[in-house]
Amino acid sequence: MVEIVTAIAWAVEAHPHAGSALAALPGAALVQWIAAHPLAFIQVVFGLGFVIFVHELGHFLVAKACGVKCEKFYLGFDVGGLKLCKFTWGETEYGIGALPLGGYVKMLGQDDNPSAAAAENQRARASGDLPAEPTSDPHAPWDPRSYPAQTVPERMAIISAGVVMNVIFAVLMAALAYGLGVEEVPAGTSAVRPGGAAWRAGLRTGDDIVAIGGRPVTTFEELQKGISLGDLAGGIAVTVRRPDDVGGGERTVTLEPDTDIGVPTVGISGPVSLRVATAPERRPVGSAAVADPPLEPGDVIEAVDGEAVASFAHLAELLAARADRPVRLAVRRAETKAEARRLEVTLPPQPRLGLGIVTTMEGVKAVQAGSPAEAAGFQVGDRLVRVDGAAVGDPLLLDDRLRDRVGQPVAVVVERAGTETTLEVVPRAVTWIDDSPLRGTPLAVSSLGIALPLGAVITDVTPGSPAAAAGIAAGERITRLRFVVPGETPADDDWLDISDTDANWAVAMTILQMQPEGTKVALAIDGPTGAREVDVSPEPLAGGWRVLRGVPLDQVTRATRAGSVGAALRRGFSRALEDLSMVYRFLQKLWGGQISARLLGGPVSIAQQAGKYAEAGFAPLLLFLTMLSANLAVVNFLPIPVLDGGHMVFLAWELVTGKPPSERVVIALSYVGLLLILSLMVWVFGLDLGLVSRLAPAK
Repeated sequence: MVEIVTAIAWAVEAHPHAGSALAALPGAALVQWIAAHPLAFIQVVFGLGFVIFVHELGHFLVAKACGVKCEKFYLGFDVGGLKLCKFTWGETEYGIGALPLGGYVKMLGQDDNPSAAAAENQRARASGDLPAEPTSDPHAPWDPRSYPAQTVPERMAIISAGVVMNVIFAVLMAALAYGLGVEEVPAGTSAVRPGGAAWRAGLRTGDDIVAIGGRPVTTFEELQKGISLGDLAGGIAVTVRRPDDVGGGERTVTLEPDTDIGVPTVGISGPVSLRVATAPERRPVGSAAVADPPLEPGDVIEAVDGEAVASFAHLAELLAARADRPVRLAVRRAETKAEARRLEVTLPPQPRLGLGIVTTMEGVKAVQAGSPAEAAGFQVGDRLVRVDGAAVGDPLLLDDRLRDRVGQPVAVVVERAGTETTLEVVPRAVTWIDDSPLRGTPLAVSSLGIALPLGAVITDVTPGSPAAAAGIAAGERITRLRFVVPGETPADDDWLDISDTDANWAVAMTILQMQPEGTKVALAIDGPTGAREVDVSPEPLAGGWRVLRGVPLDQVTRATRAGSVGAALRRGFSRALEDLSMVYRFLQKLWGGQISARLLGGPVSIAQQAGKYAEAGFAPLLLFLTMLSANLAVVNFLPIPVLDGGHMVFLAWELVTGKPPSERVVIALSYVGLLLILSLMVWVFGLDLGLVSRLAPAK
């Protein structure tokens, strides 16, 4: 039996700072990752090999139990005789093929290539292994130890054994993970993507999602899966609890998922804690980099200017109210496991960085439910002309500009269908985080509740600014940009495209605030004299401030550990069943066009995701392997000829009719199945190697 491994992915809306270094590193950088994480790499290799081994072991053991001679047992494919190693034990050759796309068990008289099987049949007849004339028995008398000589139920058992073993081991691996203890992220919210489904519905920092479609959810992973595989046409009903509401009341809102990044998302980031990030790559930037005394990984923020901090949402609220002045953070620093000391850290304000460039401001993309803009009558498509009697200026500074007008009526002139209309809006105080580094994210003017895409054409350059010094002028167009970090060599694929349809200027300015000191911005400019590239050093924008001041924070996690073997097995069974169901639902939505085929992945994607989970620990890796094992079980049991499911269809026909299907039909269908599988492999390799973009073309 030959199996090909293909990964199926689904929506993973992680915290914007979370993720694996491996996930974005092709080529030489992958080698660097392996050198930096040797243990994780070994776990990935053995883990992925184990999932394939288990599948093939199922075929092998049942075949041997039925008396079938197994000639080969291989992990990977030895195409052209290329193999990493081999040895013979008894009557079977065991080995590792050079092509790591799956594995196979070669049984006597069995061949997944129907033409080869027919040739073997003719050879056997000519050699006397089979009688020259047909017999009344629909199964020609092969060697008794050959695969075709077995009864239909026996062959069905052999074919299905790989899938059954994958399911069994999915349960066992998940049970072991829960026995060891799993760190899970609760279904809360730290930041909301401007213009996204959650933002449009009015969700914000600190909101907890407690149910989807009436079904309780407790972890962010459950939330991701529920959103990804929910009803995209009719919307997804989520129950939200806002802790700072009176009584902590719950409300149900309907979210209409976005698919602009290829997968259904609602645009929320998982909850973060009050602990300074411990990962080496998550270093403080901006004001946090010059805190006095310096913040250290693992520090826990307990108070701001003497006021105790209860949560990340509370921290954001306190820092937002003091955005333009220094604050004193009371932090707890662990000296040893048993002792900790408390100290006071002075954190200066962090000016918003900019280049002195103002780009085209498109029409309003979204109006937030329950916002001042909705109450004032703003509509999608409105173009801002004047705010409070003056030109709009740099839209990046609108929230800061309106901070002093909170609670007071402000006249905003918009252009609607070619006519100027004046709307009276009352700005609100912003105490939450509305930003995202995802492609195509518009700018949030949170004090009003509108999302504005920023285009590529430069409408104004501030005199004396870095852009002016670099010779950039109004009327020119930015086509792409990248960040040049001190001490790092930018890669060719680091560029972020900027266009009117792919409005990434707001995204770029969000990412800029997260860069270390000394970072330059390389701009590709298209002007009257042609295309050119310029490096621009950002500078603080007058009157603009960043709320979090560059303090990196860890995600909120909670330990889940089964208290007994029975409890671990129950959890393992539930997790495996959930993963199996999820793969089927994913395929259903993929077939219906609700999920993009750009989310499929091959060996590289599998290794990347496995690397991320291996970095997180052995238990998370086991849960990933649980998912992969369920994936392999489902995909290989699809009714596609050359896969296990296709063989089962032919065997079911034989069981019902009493004779195997026509050889001509089997050959034709098998070639169709082979073409489908090869096309799939070409597609996923194209995605894995970056030859095909995972992002859908901008509309």
